[in-house]
Amino acid sequence: MEAEDPLSQLRDIHLPEAVTFWPPAPGWWVLLVLLLIGLAFVYRQAIITMIQRRKLANVLEQLNDAHLHFTVQSQDAENRNQAGLEFLAAINSLLNRVVMVKYPDAPSEKLSGNKWLEFLDSFDNSTDFTQGAGSALAEGVYRRTFDADADALLALAKAWIEKRYQEKKPASNLSLAAVEQSA
Repeated sequence: MEAEDPLSQLRDIHLPEAVTFWPPAPGWWVLLVLLLIGLAFVYRQAIITMIQRRKLANVLEQLNDAHLHFTVQSQDAENRNQAGLEFLAAINSLLNRVVMVKYPDAPSEKLSGNKWLEFLDSFDNSTDFTQGAGSALAEGVYRRTFDADADALLALAKAWIEKRYQEKKPASNLSLAAVEQSA
């Protein structure tokens, strides 16, 4: 018997196939899904921010229009009182609409007078409305004469509205509940 060479029975060296780009490994699929979810979240937040900025710009434009109307009408002495009362009504209306949009559960439509001002102050724990320039809003359209500082009232309303649109979380339920119980 001839001695066979055991190495001759081995096959020749086989090189592995070249690594291809497709299909990617499972880790890349997970990363792609997470990236798409992240992009969708960023897109959604950008849309929400854009909508909020448009709403704020619209409200501030209406507030400035009301002030401009007051300024133009008050140049005539006999129209000043009526223009001032209309300005107060416009500010009250805008503040109430902002509250209804930003805090739909708030009892703003039920409030008037000093309760309304206390409610507005409760958001910032201040007295700008009850004792400051905003006190003219308590009587609103029921006033006979307009003797408030329109510029201070405009600045107060503008600052309050801007702050509401910049908030990321809703007002504390405690402050809203306290005002609601006292109503």
